[in-house]
Amino acid sequence: ALSVSFNNQTTLEKFAGRIAEQLEIDSISIVSSFTEKKFLDENELTEKSALQICIPNSYEFYWTVSADDFRDKLLREYNRFWTADRIAKAKDLNLSKSEVITLASIVQKETAKKSERPIVAGLYLNRLQKGIPLQADPTVIYAIKEEKGQDFEVKRVLLKDLELKSPYNTYLNQGLPPSLIAMPDISSIDAVLNPTKHNYIYMCVDVDNLGFHAFASSLREHNRNAEKYHRWLTKQGINR
Repeated sequence: ALSVSFNNQTTLEKFAGRIAEQLEIDSISIVSSFTEKKFLDENELTEKSALQICIPNSYEFYWTVSADDFRDKLLREYNRFWTADRIAKAKDLNLSKSEVITLASIVQKETAKKSERPIVAGLYLNRLQKGIPLQADPTVIYAIKEEKGQDFEVKRVLLKDLELKSPYNTYLNQGLPPSLIAMPDISSIDAVLNPTKHNYIYMCVDVDNLGFHAFASSLREHNRNAEKYHRWLTKQGINR
């Protein structure tokens, strides 16, 4: 048996390509196995949310495994991942498994720092509870790539992007997007299930501590942080 690992794939197609490099199955059969109607219906998934059953980890497979057996093993591991404890925590947050993974995918894209993920998760949960749109830039970037192609590079989200008509644009639409926007790590999923309790509802890049964010509970405080960040972006010459 071979050890197969994957993480952070943004689409089912990219994930299938990553697996096809490690096993004998080709990426087309992986995609068609994951998007088979009967499979999706039985597991309350859609073609867009099928990726959520892939929990990043290392798994043992025979090189000759079939696409369906590969998929079914990941589904079993996904179901095993949802322990009674994790299910209870999701229930306390009033979120389904799908919604937890969707929010975790946004947290994953917002910060690479594991220590910051529970804070970011708490912020988005505060917004959901208060009925404030999430306004998460990664969802807008996802929508742009859906429109312009996966390889289109977005370094800066522009004001006109926030008008993009897409169910994934969390500036225009209330609540969570229809499905995950990337494959979240276990640390991001657990950050949603164990969020930090605080009053923050705003965040932006902390230019004094790059890689981290400046959090705020008032718009005034946030505008100061955002102003600083935009000045920094312009100084770096990052316009798109």
